[in-house]
Amino acid sequence: MKPLFLSDEVKLHEAQYFYQGNSDKQLMLKAAKVATDFIAKSTSFKKFICVCGPGNNGGDGYYIGINLSKMGFDVKIIDAIKNKEKSLLCKDAFNIAFNGNLIHKSSILDNNQKNVVIIDAIFGTSLKGCVSPSISMLINKMNKFDEIFSIDLPSGIDPDLGISCGTHVNAKKTISFVGRKVGLSLNEGKISSGKLYFDNLDLDMQTQSKALAISYNFEDVKDLTPKRSTDSHKGNHGKTVIFGGDIKMGGAAIMAAEMSLKSGSGLVSLITQPIHVEASLIRNPEIMTIGCERPNEFKLDPDNNTFVCGPGLTDSNWSKSIIELLINYSSKINGSIILDAGALRYLAKDNNCLKNNAAPIIMTPHPGEAADLLNIPIKEVQQDRINSAKKLVGMYSATVVLKGYGTIIANKEELYICEEGGPELATGGTGDILAGLIGGLVSQGLSSLNACLLAVAVHGKAGSQFKLENGINGLAASELIPYIRKTLNKKR
Repeated sequence: MKPLFLSDEVKLHEAQYFYQGNSDKQLMLKAAKVATDFIAKSTSFKKFICVCGPGNNGGDGYYIGINLSKMGFDVKIIDAIKNKEKSLLCKDAFNIAFNGNLIHKSSILDNNQKNVVIIDAIFGTSLKGCVSPSISMLINKMNKFDEIFSIDLPSGIDPDLGISCGTHVNAKKTISFVGRKVGLSLNEGKISSGKLYFDNLDLDMQTQSKALAISYNFEDVKDLTPKRSTDSHKGNHGKTVIFGGDIKMGGAAIMAAEMSLKSGSGLVSLITQPIHVEASLIRNPEIMTIGCERPNEFKLDPDNNTFVCGPGLTDSNWSKSIIELLINYSSKINGSIILDAGALRYLAKDNNCLKNNAAPIIMTPHPGEAADLLNIPIKEVQQDRINSAKKLVGMYSATVVLKGYGTIIANKEELYICEEGGPELATGGTGDILAGLIGGLVSQGLSSLNACLLAVAVHGKAGSQFKLENGINGLAASELIPYIRKTLNKKR
């Protein structure tokens, strides 16, 4: 697991390091040496163009270019923002590069030469506001080259939110220093940074400063997978109930129930529209499928310990009644509730409906559902995904899984960002699979947080395995189920 920090926290840690008498110039030279060695080992190209800004990130870039030139490479350096005063360290580095005849006009980017590496050192974490038109034009020229290395983070990316500030560099690789920036795990920052490399430059920030979030992958949480004793029986592995599947929406609930079963839940029931009973039993006769025509007359079994509500629910009266059935029963539940899809849309219209609930709540919104719950535009959710997740936690006293590229898992104490998964999962039904998986893991005794951490990671890992074997397009959500089961059962 990797701690992630806000850019101001990184700057503060550096300032404290310098306050102890350490040299800022020596740290810059060290960063440049580490970056130079990494770049030289990571490419077969022999020509480099360093594009440098006026701050200390630009200073890193100048020294990287100087180092590469001393190693015998063909190096040209562009002073990207001539009209802005340089920091003292950057000015020193620029003068050395200038005296070495390494400074060139930005027009050299117009040639778009092949086998040339671009080294992006324009902004780092210093960018505030939108990229200027002239720099936007420069970045667009840089992005035409095949291989780009960004220093600290791609220029044009907000270091804390990961959003693009108008135009941004699309790097093949990014080398980051001192503390991992949270923006590299979110939004365009996650996409544009390419392969990440990190060096703390011996400042050891992760043990001395509080992280905003933790980045993790499947390998970090695989040992959370529920274990089975030799003499166990079905009653030892929980009982999961799925509420879902309105008219024309039966598949969502059937998939969620199947995923709960095949993730290891001891007993799984599905409460759905009567029309879906036959389809469910044909696909999975092991699932106790109950056709419920009048939810207000239905009695829930108090022995069940996990309830998943929402897959395949709509705005119909039946869907509202099935959600209210669970809500009215929630004060008596000795277990957990997972709310997804239709249940979240219901909650957005009546956010006081859970005021009498005593059961642990897990919510799994995608950005659109989160926007409805928070009563803000989707764009605002995506611009600040971490704060959006935190607000949902506060509003509903829930463990929240805010889905997306870089899914966030948050509760009152902790916040995680999952590294697994990609655009292959962008297809209908994958959220239903995730809800059923979380339910299955909770029923087997995992805490809300641990169930969400493992479920999100194995769900993403399964998507990646599908992509590896079949390509990025064409995933049917139910195809994730065997991949997930196989991943959960791999020997540790």
